[in-house]
Amino acid sequence: MSDEFELIDAIVAALGEVATGAGVVVGPGDDAAVLALPPSHPLAQQLVVSTDTLVSGRHFPAQAKADLIGYRSLAVATSDLAAMGAEPAWATISLTAPELSRDWALAFASGIATAARSFGLKIVGGNLARGATNIGVTVHGHVPSGQALTRSNAQRGDDIYVTGTLGGARLALSDIDALADCDLRRLDPQTPAGRYWLPRPRLTLGTQLRTIASAAADISDGLSADLSHICRASRVSCDADLHQLPTAPGCNALDAANAGDDYELVFAAPPARRQRIVALARDTNIAITRIGTLIDRAPYSVAWRDGNETVAPQQGFRHF
Repeated sequence: MSDEFELIDAIVAALGEVATGAGVVVGPGDDAAVLALPPSHPLAQQLVVSTDTLVSGRHFPAQAKADLIGYRSLAVATSDLAAMGAEPAWATISLTAPELSRDWALAFASGIATAARSFGLKIVGGNLARGATNIGVTVHGHVPSGQALTRSNAQRGDDIYVTGTLGGARLALSDIDALADCDLRRLDPQTPAGRYWLPRPRLTLGTQLRTIASAAADISDGLSADLSHICRASRVSCDADLHQLPTAPGCNALDAANAGDDYELVFAAPPARRQRIVALARDTNIAITRIGTLIDRAPYSVAWRDGNETVAPQQGFRHF
């Protein structure tokens, strides 16, 4: 490995313009970043912050190409901002590895930079350390005061919706060797491998849901698990129709309900807003599908219907 400080300088240079710009008063290279919240919105802004940790061999194939790992690391963290209705602003990234070559580190930075450009983020700091391979990403966004979407405001009678299609990343995970062999420059985002490596945080849609949705979450650990989070936080239950799930080609509905790594959104909204949601899907060109209804039933949980039967998908990805 190169001298640590020389390598950091090279990484910052590789990030290019995504490490500088509006709002970045002090960027990478100091003890901490200094950032300016945008004054453009007439309402006061609130900061939205989320942290993700990705561990080699658990959250991504250990032998995968560095630029794909970099892209995915930033994308999955940014999806949390979309779920909160936040506009993306900044990110800090830490990388721990037992050994670190200059070529690998710069390829990783290239993937980070590609994702940052796509999502409108500036990379304002980070850290390098020796140890077991893992990546820590903290993303920062902002919302008008009082408008952040949370999991806890859904109401009895609300409809439940999901965006996009579910289960594509699960299909890719069925062949880890092929997944690890993918190349960022030749990867089709519409394929299962593309859905896994190049998640598309629903940022624009998330900001527009601020005045439509009552609660939201991103689908990272699996729809069944993440919808259950909304139910428990809002103290409601959900009756959901397995036949209504928008599944990726080749994925059955039960697997799609359990599949993680889709990074779509699940959200609740009052029935009176159905036409606004139809218009939102049309204007953003993103499929939005109504899959169920929230009801007043304890214990707070999700009941999946398959015709006249009730089925129980597994509860998605478990971190421990």
